[in-house]
Amino acid sequence: MIIIWGLAIWNVAVTIYCYLILRKRKQLFDDRFATTLTNTATFIATIVVSLHVSVLLTVKLSMIFILNMIIGVSIGSLFGSLVKYHSVLIGFYNGLIGSSMGVMIGEVLKNPQICSIPISNQQQVVMNMYQLCGFATLLLIVVFGLVLYSMRV
Repeated sequence: MIIIWGLAIWNVAVTIYCYLILRKRKQLFDDRFATTLTNTATFIATIVVSLHVSVLLTVKLSMIFILNMIIGVSIGSLFGSLVKYHSVLIGFYNGLIGSSMGVMIGEVLKNPQICSIPISNQQQVVMNMYQLCGFATLLLIVVFGLVLYSMRV
């Protein structure tokens, strides 16, 4: 589980780093690009961070949902308010959807019997957690790399 903790901290750091770079360059893009950027960055950041939070915490499902909804709304509002405040609603919506999807994926990873997935032993469940959390981290890095690259083009 220490690897998943490391990946979670890495994902939060990459999200903060991307936000700070975009905040510094916010005069370089217009409203249409800000909307696209808000859709992309908010959704991928919230789904990945919520996945990691859901896998790592062992509290009740309702508490995990509430915590991830707060995280998703915060990330969405931050990325949405980069240019003008009209894309805050888009960020808010994508934050809610991404965080709820991340919680659902994380809960199915922890307990595959929710969806009637036949997994025989606990070692296979842990291996699936490591693989999906690693893939989600890779996906976050690639998407944020493309978002930051689109600023140069």
